[in-house]
Amino acid sequence: MRRDFQAALARVQRDYAFYIHCQLDPATALTGYSLSPEEQATFRDPQRLADALQERTSMRLPSITIKISGTHDWINAAATSNREDIDEVIAHAVESVKRSENVDERRDSTLRLMRLIG
Repeated sequence: MRRDFQAALARVQRDYAFYIHCQLDPATALTGYSLSPEEQATFRDPQRLADALQERTSMRLPSITIKISGTHDWINAAATSNREDIDEVIAHAVESVKRSENVDERRDSTLRLMRLIG
């Protein structure tokens, strides 16, 4: 691909106003670029422009694939320790319900437990 065509494609990717200008008035928008009639047509047709941008991107970047599967608690170690703290608080609330000596204590302990577990 020619240098001016590449430069115009790069500008389309970073300058939304330029992209819109190319769609509405390509002759004026592309005045500073030395483009063939076919290259100019690319900027008038959204599908051709998308294809050219895709081709440009695929030429510059290597293709990679990332596959994620299974459980990933290791991603946020802080969340794991936070979960352990919550489990401890819930276990304490359950014990409070078990140790309640009267109806009022049992009701209050049960309500605290219900708020914790949602």
